[in-house]
Amino acid sequence: MPSETRQNEITDTETKTMSEISDSTIDESLCKYSIKISKTGPAYSRVGDVITYTYVITNTSPLNSRSLVLKGIVDIINNVVTDLTKEAINAGAFILSPGTSVTFQSSHLVTGSDPNPLVSTVIVVYNPLGYSSEISAYDVNIVTIVNPNFTVEKICETRKITAGGTATFRVNITNKGDAPLNVAALDQGMVYTSSGLAPGATFTFTVQMPIPIEQCGTGITNYVFVVAALPEIYGINDLYFGVAGATCSILNLGGTRAFWASNYGHAILDANCDGEIDYPVIIGSGIRKILVNRIILSDTILAGDYCTHILDDPCRNNLSNNLTENILGRLMGETLALTYNIKFIPFYSGQLVCALGCSNWLLQVGLPINSTVNDVLALANILIGETVTCGTATQGQVNSIVNLISCLNGERI
Repeated sequence: MPSETRQNEITDTETKTMSEISDSTIDESLCKYSIKISKTGPAYSRVGDVITYTYVITNTSPLNSRSLVLKGIVDIINNVVTDLTKEAINAGAFILSPGTSVTFQSSHLVTGSDPNPLVSTVIVVYNPLGYSSEISAYDVNIVTIVNPNFTVEKICETRKITAGGTATFRVNITNKGDAPLNVAALDQGMVYTSSGLAPGATFTFTVQMPIPIEQCGTGITNYVFVVAALPEIYGINDLYFGVAGATCSILNLGGTRAFWASNYGHAILDANCDGEIDYPVIIGSGIRKILVNRIILSDTILAGDYCTHILDDPCRNNLSNNLTENILGRLMGETLALTYNIKFIPFYSGQLVCALGCSNWLLQVGLPINSTVNDVLALANILIGETVTCGTATQGQVNSIVNLISCLNGERI
């Protein structure tokens, strides 16, 4: 019986093909063959970036085993299969002897349709040399897609400023992205920083800007320049820039007649809204010395209507009849506005006329080039009260001082 059994085994062996015998043999010892693949790339990336992946294939079989022959390698990114077999062969990965490694790379453009995080899987398949059995390995790589973004806003917090005063600006920098940012802002020669500004958080600071006494114009504009970057851990070295500006209005040219007759002007003159001016002023001189103590009187004078709406003898004697009622009324209105500016606007009193850009009128009214706004007011009050028979104030001189005060008050002539 034992001899028959042995015969049967021999017979079975003889009837197998050589391929079957080879595969049977390798199948029995397949566990000794092994392959390893690793896929590495950046931990973080952004839409629009090109990711470079690095692949390392290593034959980790025992040194006395056969070499491995590449059957194929694919990379799956966002459900798209890319065949990398050619790239691997070009790098020398076709036949790997035990203990050897091959490195190669591929790239991927990050698009808005990619998932976040971006997960990819590489799979490699080898055959032991001379056999059809397969040895495979895979690796998974994860890249987090970040979207750095921020906004910068600058606001004037000083409603009205005057020459010689200070403008206050507020800067708000808000992280609108999904990753922290290191922020640096340059404003008025000073650098303001915030490290690790969290998504959704706002970095805010204030800046004060002195206004020169000679500053002219309707406003002062200030800019802030911002640069931001992702923290070093993200491995992205790009910089992101932003700029914002704001303008504060300047009252350095004074308040116009219209301003002092407006609600804003009334709020300054009559804080409790009882119709009485809290701090009455006087314009003119002599018989035309007028105490301005009520809002209604102030508005009438500012409108240039004092001599046409308030019938009194002083107005009928218009500088020895050298002037018309209209020009006298305009002189009164401009003078009252200038009086308010000097009294209520900080830093206005004592300013040089030339600093306010109105010096071209000084010679025409007979004042020296170094005259101040107070000097102009004194001359205007004298001219309003001029009543001598041969009045010294001519139509041309009064027109010139009206134009001068209009310039100081910010009126457009």
